[in-house]
Formats: sequence, C-alpha cells, structure tokens
Amino acid sequence: MKLNFRLFFVLIFILASRNVFAQQVKLSQGIAITNFDYVNYDGQLIEGLKSGSGLSFQVSFHKSSIVDSTKYLINQKPFDIFLAQHRRVAHLLSWVNYDLGISFIQMNAVGDIQQNVFSYQTDFLGVQGKLGIRIPLPFKTSVNLQGIASVNKIVHGNQFLINRYIDLSLDPQFSGVKLMLGFGAEVEKRFSDKLAGFVSYQYQQTFLPTTMGESTLNFKPNTGSVGIRFLI
Repeated sequence: MKLNFRLFFVLIFILASRNVFAQQVKLSQGIAITNFDYVNYDGQLIEGLKSGSGLSFQVSFHKSSIVDSTKYLINQKPFDIFLAQHRRVAHLLSWVNYDLGISFIQMNAVGDIQQNVFSYQTDFLGVQGKLGIRIPLPFKTSVNLQGIASVNKIVHGNQFLINRYIDLSLDPQFSGVKLMLGFGAEVEKRFSDKLAGFVSYQYQQTFLPTTMGESTLNFKPNTGSVGIRFLI
C-alpha cells in the first residue's frame, strides 16, 4: 500500500512538471481570523491573546486537471502509453488539480495582560501552492479538497502597547520567513466552460517547536473567501 501511495505522488509530480503554465486564473478575497499561539520563556502558553480579523487576497494560476484525456490516448510517449493502459489511474489523476500563486494576508490579534491592552496588526505577502482533488457533483458543481503550503514574509506590521506603537517588521518573531502548511476546501459552481465561482475555507499554521528558555510564536489563520476562476 505504501508503494502505491508513493507511486501516486511520483505520478502527480511528473504530470505537474509537464504542465507548468496553467491556462486558468483564480482570484479570491476573504476574511482571515488568526490565532497567535505565544509560548513564553518558561514554556507557558499565554492566555491573554485573542484572535483578530484581517483581509485576505489570493491570485493564482490554476491547472484544473493534470491529465488531458484527449492527449494521452493519441501521444506515444512512454508516460502517455502508461496512462492509456491504466485507465483507472488516468481517471483518478484527472481529478487532481493544482494552484500556484501569490497571497496577501493580514494576521492580526488583540489581547490584555494585567490590564494592559495591546494589539497586533500585520501584513504578510507570500507564495502559495495548493494540490487538490476535485470531486464532481450534480448541477455543474464540485468540491475541491486541497493540501496547502505557503512561504510568507511580513511587509508591514505594528504592535500597540501602552500607548505606543512598535514596528513588528524589526521583531525576529515576525520578520523571519514563515513556512505555513494546512488544508482547505472549495465548493465550486461552473457557469460556463470559461467561468466558475467558488466559496472556500482554508486553515494554515506555522510549526515552530517549543524550546525551554526561548519564546515561540505560531500563527494559525482561518480564512473564508469567495472567488472566481476563468480562462485567460
């Protein structure tokens, strides 16, 4: 079974590399509600932080299927011959899709500790990739289940604390590159061969380990969006 899964992901990688330039574009806008998990030097999770909301924008190239059934039945390349001989594998891979694009997200939080009120306002720009399986449904609808990976960098940020503002772009806990992993789902309605609309949810987080004697901060944004997908 493990070998079959490995073979499946190898096939996905080969097909994705054969279709780098997507033929469709996706645009989405939504709201991100972010939790900050801050662990202090003693290894204690700070309870005073509350989730905050911010805007989220994404634009990406989209490949709706990494297998083109009209080509692999005609071409005589070794991989196309393999797909022609294994129709079930080809059918499964026809559901696999991917996105490559850029994202903008505001990851914000508020809180109070010992009657000291504070807030975090941050803007992050990132590069994001999604690998999904689109399940067709009746009435030209579908559900797309996705795994997500992104690399993000703060472009602007302030902390309000005791009547003063602190530049977070200089804070090491915010200024470093943030690798985030997560999952998502899209419910899509196709209006024509060239246009579709969708609503989506995605969850991501950073995975910094907790180390005694050091403080750590992990970001956990939950994002709800609406968007469109169209041919270019």
